[in-house]
Amino acid sequence: MKSFLLLPLLLTGVLFSSCKKETIVQQVVVPNRTITTTIPASAWKIDNTKHTYYVTINMPEIDDRVYQTNGVLVYFSFDGKIYEAIPDVLDGSTLEVTHSVGSISIDIQGADGTQVNPPNEDIFVKVVLVESDAA
Repeated sequence: MKSFLLLPLLLTGVLFSSCKKETIVQQVVVPNRTITTTIPASAWKIDNTKHTYYVTINMPEIDDRVYQTNGVLVYFSFDGKIYEAIPDVLDGSTLEVTHSVGSISIDIQGADGTQVNPPNEDIFVKVVLVESDAA
């Protein structure tokens, strides 16, 4: 009697068991791009209506594809060794960054909206273009 019950159980196990097929997809990782440049102290211009000093950096690496899809991170340094991310508040001044196709603009003004003096020394800038896929 037990052998009659064992046979249907074995057949059920064989019929309802399945193999799992795995597909391994190898993705090509595109590295981020880092561009460094220096802003001379003399490059800052003033926008009197906003009480803001600004500088525009030519950045041909930001093409339409990068502008539409990727991330753009900007960092600054006074010594080229220690970088801080923008936006930032530094000694009562705020630094902000905007980007468009072909350029990056950095603004500096007082944290309370007042006009401050622009940096009186060269600033090192690091721009990191982070690759991304559009969803």
